[in-house]
Amino acid sequence: MSLQSLSKDQFDMLFQNSKDFIYFMEKNGEDYRYIYLNNSSIELLSDKVIGKTIAEVMKVRDCETITNNYHEAVEKREQVSYQDYIYFLSEVKKYETTVIPIFDGNRTFVLAITKEIAFDRNLEDKYLFMRSVFFNSFLSTVLISNEGKLLEANPQFLDDFNLNIEDVRLKDIIEMPFISNHIDLEHYLKQAYNGESLTSKLLTFIDKDDNCKNFTATFSPLFQEEKVVAVFIILQEVTKLIEQEKELRLTYNGLSNFQYAINSVAEIIIMDSNCKILDVNDRFTQQMGYTREELIGNTLKLIDSRTHSKQFFDNIFSTVKAGEVWRGEICNRTKQGVPYWAETTIIPFFDEDGNISQYINVYYDISEKKRMMTELQNIEHMFKLITENTNDLIVVTNEDGIILYVSTAYTSKLGFKKEELIGQFYSNVLAPESKNSWNKEFLSNHDSEASKIDLIHQSRSGDKFWTECNYTVVKDYVRNHGIQIIMVAREINDRKEIENQLSFLAFHDSLTQLPNRRYLQNEFSRIVEDSNRGSESFAVLYVDGDNFKNVNDQFGHKVGDEFIIQFGKALTRSVRGNDLVVRMGGDEFAIILTGLVRDRRKRTEQVKQIVERINENLQQGWLISNQLFAPTASIGISFYPDHGVNLENLLSHSDKALYGVKMTSKNNYNIYSPELL
Repeated sequence: MSLQSLSKDQFDMLFQNSKDFIYFMEKNGEDYRYIYLNNSSIELLSDKVIGKTIAEVMKVRDCETITNNYHEAVEKREQVSYQDYIYFLSEVKKYETTVIPIFDGNRTFVLAITKEIAFDRNLEDKYLFMRSVFFNSFLSTVLISNEGKLLEANPQFLDDFNLNIEDVRLKDIIEMPFISNHIDLEHYLKQAYNGESLTSKLLTFIDKDDNCKNFTATFSPLFQEEKVVAVFIILQEVTKLIEQEKELRLTYNGLSNFQYAINSVAEIIIMDSNCKILDVNDRFTQQMGYTREELIGNTLKLIDSRTHSKQFFDNIFSTVKAGEVWRGEICNRTKQGVPYWAETTIIPFFDEDGNISQYINVYYDISEKKRMMTELQNIEHMFKLITENTNDLIVVTNEDGIILYVSTAYTSKLGFKKEELIGQFYSNVLAPESKNSWNKEFLSNHDSEASKIDLIHQSRSGDKFWTECNYTVVKDYVRNHGIQIIMVAREINDRKEIENQLSFLAFHDSLTQLPNRRYLQNEFSRIVEDSNRGSESFAVLYVDGDNFKNVNDQFGHKVGDEFIIQFGKALTRSVRGNDLVVRMGGDEFAIILTGLVRDRRKRTEQVKQIVERINENLQQGWLISNQLFAPTASIGISFYPDHGVNLENLLSHSDKALYGVKMTSKNNYNIYSPELL
């Protein structure tokens, strides 16, 4: 099933109440357009962003970070995850975003799920946080190790001093060419290495244009196990002192809320390199029903639900011990024995020697999702049980009309195997005369709840049979987007045969089987349309047999009826295949001669030839009860558009022309002229 194909109802059912930030977006050139947001995302961004692109909503650097990760997922055609920090309303939070690319024909979508995660106060996270806070700022920021080496610098710093990070990384900061007064810098660094935080220290540097500029510098020591391992230096020109102080004040407030952010995003376990539990957060103890004391020092076997095999866990630990992040679904067990399904991420952390020192397990509860999937599987099982034991013809297609499922009765009736039908277009099992009807119905009724249509199916052997098809359009919740069409069909050959008979009787004369006046009225608009399209004319011949009444009076009604039948056949033999012979009633017939030219002389000659054939066929006659009948006929003629543009006028005028023949000579024809009025 196609995901634009993902409806708003499906998105809301899956994600609306999630505390995570969920975005469904469509690729729009090098940008991405917001289609759906859940409640959490709307509270963060507002619903006004729907329909806009990331570039229209986000800051330039934020937009670049997001779109680069989205592009990576689309190019790799696989799930991509990345982490970032948000500093909002004096609160610092760390997030992990999972980007899932979705391809639907020529359209590309991404489903982005941003989860708040906890992180340790080690050097790497502190650095990432600090860089995240100041990355979009106008401030120049540089990270110096406790040995005086330049570890990292933000783009503003590199631009201010015309540096390439790869050229200066791990070089002594004191020896850099932009340092004007290394004595002051060494003094402040020494204080920072002793654990002092310094602000508003005046330093002079040489910028990329070789100009000396004064900066106020803030030195922020970073601690690990009560030891200073690095120092952040934040530079600001004196003229921007007020803005700098505001940034630092906000940073301080964010750090004061750091602990709260860790304990409020997900269930967290911290394990040592031997996979023994070192610590858990409050959410985990609340979810699992264990106390911290019961968990710390134990392994994950304490919460093992015995749902997974040994090979499953061997695969997990071989992945993380190789230094890679593992993601997947794990079923744990609470202290009360209740299964707890969690979307799990296990992240290895390394010490300064490159060895794994800890693992952090991040759990997101998906128990309700698993329950829903189980219910869906049960419903599917019940559906198959019912359909496999019914005589109704049942078929399920996706939104493209491709067959996803057929019942046993369906395959038996059509003479195909299931594997021959599944994956084929449903229209392939329809007779040619029903394919257009189905395609028109299929394209116009994707939003309807239930509909009915009569279709002709064609079996492998070529046999055709009518079916009455009741179908329903439903959402495809398994694929999270698109629709499915469930159709139940029953054979109605007998009913169709009766309907066809009734339709024939309604539009044909019961004696001669020729079309009747009602048929002519229905067909007249098409005849006019065809004539106008080809700039042609057509003639209406009103034909009346001469002295028909004598046949009935002399030979009886039975012979009279057969006489009328043979008269109609003679007329039919006399005209062309595209002409129309109609019994108007009694001994009166109408003939529509189509495809005539509009030139009056040539048209009259065309009609004259056909009238002569009519007279020849009548003069040949026919035998009825060993009696030869060779009648004559009088004919009145009118032309479209010369004598009228509607059926009533043309019949009336040809009837007037016929009347003129009857009053003079009979066995002749006459073309209408206004003088006959």
